[in-house]
Formats: sequence, C-alpha cells, structure tokens
Amino acid sequence: MCGLRHARVRRPLLVLQPGARGRDQARAHRIRRAGVTPAGPAGDRSLLRDQDPVVFIDRKERTYLRTLRRGGRVSVRGRAIACDEVIGRPEGSRIETASGEALLVVRPTYAQLIPSLPRRAEPIYPKDVGPILLWGDIGPGMHVVEVGTGPGALTLALLRAVGPTGRLTSYEVRDDFATLARENIARYHGPAANWTLRVADAFAGLDERDVDRLIVDLAEPWRLLDAVAGTLRPGGVVTAFLPTALQVKELVDALRAGGFGAVETLETLARFWHVRDRSIRPAHRMVAHTGFLVFARRLAGNSELTPQKPCSSEGRVHGVMRARAPTRDDEGGNPP
Repeated sequence: MCGLRHARVRRPLLVLQPGARGRDQARAHRIRRAGVTPAGPAGDRSLLRDQDPVVFIDRKERTYLRTLRRGGRVSVRGRAIACDEVIGRPEGSRIETASGEALLVVRPTYAQLIPSLPRRAEPIYPKDVGPILLWGDIGPGMHVVEVGTGPGALTLALLRAVGPTGRLTSYEVRDDFATLARENIARYHGPAANWTLRVADAFAGLDERDVDRLIVDLAEPWRLLDAVAGTLRPGGVVTAFLPTALQVKELVDALRAGGFGAVETLETLARFWHVRDRSIRPAHRMVAHTGFLVFARRLAGNSELTPQKPCSSEGRVHGVMRARAPTRDDEGGNPP
C-alpha cells in the first residue's frame, strides 16, 4: 500500500470521502485513471458519462457548469481537469485538482442549470417556473403550447412535466433563438420526439386545437387572446409571464372581457439563508421581483361570469374602505 500511495501517475486526482476538504482527509491511495469507481457499490445511473453536463462546486459553494467530453479538459478557476479522470465516477464524488483544491462534482439540478444556460435573452428563472408548473397545472400526458421559447429554459421544465406521453409545441419568432433552444434541449434534455418547435409568429395564428395548457411569454399577450381562445379547450389554463404591473392590468382586463375566468395574479420572492456553524442569517442578496404570473381558465362558449362592479363611495366609511369578504372560505374553497 505504501508503494502504491507514493507511486507517480499522470494527472492525479484524489477522491475524498464525503465532508473531506483537503489532502489529509483523502483516501490513502490515488485513483489512476478514469473509469475507476471509489469503494462502495454505485448504480449505473450515478456514474458520470461522456457528454454529461456536470457542476463543480468549490468550498465557497460557487458552481461551475461544464460538459464532460472524453479525451478533453475542462477549466475550473483556471485549473485544468482531465474529463477522463471524472468520467466513470459516481456523481457526488469529491476530487482534488493538481493545486490541491477540493471540488464536488454532480450533475446539475434544474435550478443549478438555468442561471448558466447558454442564452441570448433573459430566461424565465426557476423560482417562477415552479409556480408556472403548479398553478398552471401542467402534468403528464397533457398537450401544452408554449409561446415565446427564448433559450429553452421553460421548455426544459415543460418537457419534464408532460413526460413521454404528453406533447409540447413551442412557438418562437426569432430563428437565432429557436436554434439556441434546439441546442439547449439536445444538450441538457436529450431526444424529444414529443416536442415540436415552430419558427413562426404566434400573432399570425396558432395551428393547434383542443390544447390543455398554454403559456405565453410575450410583451403584449392580450393581443393573442383570440388565438388562445381558439386553441385552448374549455377549462384549459392559460399562463402569462409579465415584467410590469401595467402589463398585468392590461392583460387581466382583456381576459375578463374575452371569455376567460378564474383569473389569478401572483409574484414570487426567493430569499436564501446562510447556515454554517453558529452563523444563521439571511443571505446578503435575494432574488426579488423578476416578473408577475397571471393564470386564467378558458370558459365554455355559454359561460358568463357576473361582471365585477367598480368600487364606489358606498364601499367607504369616512374615506376608508370597508373590509372585503374573504375570497376563499376556511377550507380552501370559494365562499358562498
């Protein structure tokens, strides 16, 4: 064992036990080359492979998105790492670079991937994607239409949500954005036979009919509502992502006047916390406003909701608005 420990090999990498931070806590021997799995059984799904996207995480929890390519190298903080030394190891391994810096290597989660996704336009970020999937009620087997694909960040989540039994159709007017979306889906999702990308102007019309869910990421979605009404089935959900309150007002008024109901508007604010040793505090920076989300249901042809009456002076007492009745009952449903 002593002779093996001090043997010289080309481009050595140390595999550390979970929680290890340096050479002193490294296992007593070096791994010679790629394809050698550290002690302990590992399922095939855990093994890192050629062309896998991975995230390297340093001791300050900074992340570095890279792609493993057999025979190639990746650079992290100016330090080259041979991909062959990483391919074949289970994700969750700790490696040590030639400079002695320990790095954790894992496949990226969706939340880790999107901030580093190659793009030419701002994507919809994970904190908004979660509510889109849940409030927008997107699930396996559904037929979903996405208008405004951009770099494909939301597209990745939608493909995961609908699964292989569902269908996703995306509209993108810019050819360069569509090309980038195809590349990102191919690289970070893989083959998607159930995805159709149309390079077309959605304002010229949507070809799909009887769609379950529709998501719009455009500056003026109210101009698209006639096409949306013709595409969505009755009861289907339309979701819109909008940066400003003025856009929200314009859209919500158009929805209520144009055959849609059950309109809801929300925004999400995400604040991370720093928890280490005896220090527990909010992070210095938070992800605050990125956009508003508007959800609505397409009404059946004979459905009419009682129009909302504007506020009048009768609703005020000495210039102060009377408390409104709750919009939901105590059990989560709508009040009588």
